[in-house]
Amino acid sequence: MCGIAGFNWTSKEAVEKMADTLRHRGPDDRGIYLDANISLGHTRLSILDLSPKGHQPMESENLVIVYNGEIYNFKELKKQLESKGYRFNSGTDTEVLLYSYHCWGPACAEKFDGMWAFCIYDKTKNILFLSRDRFGIKPLYYYFDGSKFIFASELKAITSHNVNLKIDTQAVNFFFYQKYIGDNLTIFENCFKLRPSENLFFDLSQKKIRIEKYYHLEEDIARHQTIPLAQRLESLKSTLTEAVEERLVADVPVGSFLSGGIDSSLISAIISQRHKAFDTFSIGFKDESYDELKYSILVSEYIHTQHHYEYMEVDENVLKFILDNMDEPFGDSSLLPTYLLSKITRQKVTVALSGDAGDEVFGGYDTYKAYKYAQYFPSALLKLARYCADLIGPSDKKVTFAFKAKRFLRDFGAEVNRRHLDWMATFNDPQRQKLLNQHFVPAESLIRCDYGKDLVSIQINDIHNYLAEDILKKVDTASMLNSLEARVPFLDHQLLPLVLSLPEKYKVNLFETKRILKKIASKYLPRKIIYRPKRGFTVPIYKWIKKSDLIREFLTNREFYEHNLLNYDYAQEMFNAHINNRADNARHLWLIFIFNYWRHKNG
Repeated sequence: MCGIAGFNWTSKEAVEKMADTLRHRGPDDRGIYLDANISLGHTRLSILDLSPKGHQPMESENLVIVYNGEIYNFKELKKQLESKGYRFNSGTDTEVLLYSYHCWGPACAEKFDGMWAFCIYDKTKNILFLSRDRFGIKPLYYYFDGSKFIFASELKAITSHNVNLKIDTQAVNFFFYQKYIGDNLTIFENCFKLRPSENLFFDLSQKKIRIEKYYHLEEDIARHQTIPLAQRLESLKSTLTEAVEERLVADVPVGSFLSGGIDSSLISAIISQRHKAFDTFSIGFKDESYDELKYSILVSEYIHTQHHYEYMEVDENVLKFILDNMDEPFGDSSLLPTYLLSKITRQKVTVALSGDAGDEVFGGYDTYKAYKYAQYFPSALLKLARYCADLIGPSDKKVTFAFKAKRFLRDFGAEVNRRHLDWMATFNDPQRQKLLNQHFVPAESLIRCDYGKDLVSIQINDIHNYLAEDILKKVDTASMLNSLEARVPFLDHQLLPLVLSLPEKYKVNLFETKRILKKIASKYLPRKIIYRPKRGFTVPIYKWIKKSDLIREFLTNREFYEHNLLNYDYAQEMFNAHINNRADNARHLWLIFIFNYWRHKNG
């Protein structure tokens, strides 16, 4: 994996400074390109063709590219291009991508199978052409103030410039609502994310941006639904196997994350059937309610992999390191164990396959079961049920039944997608209004909910929002801080719409999630792994808030509220209730801590 950066004027010093901020993404090589119109920078993590022939920025005729990602079907595309007369100088997918643009123009993005964020400087057309992969596996940020255009793999590369950056209050609301900043927003005004499935064209002469969407998931699902159901079911296993196998292509060592959950276990099992002594990786925690190491060891022994693991603690040094490298507020606490997992993985391999996206694609979240329950829950009992749930005290264990029940009842509402987002939320609208006062923006102004009323509409909503800007951002951040490339087989663009096109009963019912995935997994894994309760990859923030001096300081010291964005008195009310065991406000306080720390460091 790599880091890319650039802007629409010439400055060797500025582009080198940007590249320096991205060194962790590409420690193997660094390059810059300058002309009268632009500056481009690149840091390389060598995966394919480790020779200097893979150096970037890469040039061909009137084209220059900086690229981050992997195009898994590059060999197939290479053959097509060779038949058209193209000749190649390297074994990289970068060169294939560049010639694909030369041959097919911006439509080349529709031909790629993989993950990517790239910029092509087309001197003939005097444009910059930027593209982000279909589901947002690779990040791509840009800044535009009407004159200056800057882009990069990470926001910190953009903020290395001396540009006027103001906090975007809509982004602040998004963060406290969903614990990440979604859509095309970033924490700063004039800074944006290129959304998944989008191409951006920047006219260097006119200084104008045009954005086009090149892939529509809903249309792809509808196309798959025209295929006979029996044929779709028959092809599912082979499509999944091929998605895993093509993500093993590399000229460096490849391994797999193995948590012991069904997603990473199935991916590792598929690999182990064709590749002996394959390396798998996991971590354990001393707190038994959060530790799942025994399951990963069981799976490894069952499928015969070379398993590497360590017991690790997320102490304040690790926490501060993550926070100090955080581009913008990000509240998913599983970033910390994912970073530690990536750290031990990088000691052995350069590429790791991840089980992420299994929940969104195959229907694995408890909120999907909650959607089913809500269809039968009598609204007449809602007031009584809420009263009974409130009688249950807080717990320092992992996500409990009581927590789920309270959340289900608290945000029970009529509209399917809004209800789902509120179930996923940290601060609901009334809480967020208390916290943000005059800066409050209602939820309906933050996320569009126009995807329908069935389960697949909820899955699409999660793929566009939670998956793209929480889960995938977490994995990219954690892995890249360790110069590790993470690949996501469940986001294969042939597999995902195929699964989403299946009737609801193949994914979720009142009692079970991931039904079709479990059926496939039964050919590879023991029942005790397939049907064990879902645990997730979290950390004990309930306890940390009570014990950590660092967290307490940023929650209670009025100095850290001088940004005047948050209501200090309301934050103290939540803190005191949590400390005195009157309420479980851990997730809310975690976000306040994250925001105050980030704002203090970036003030």
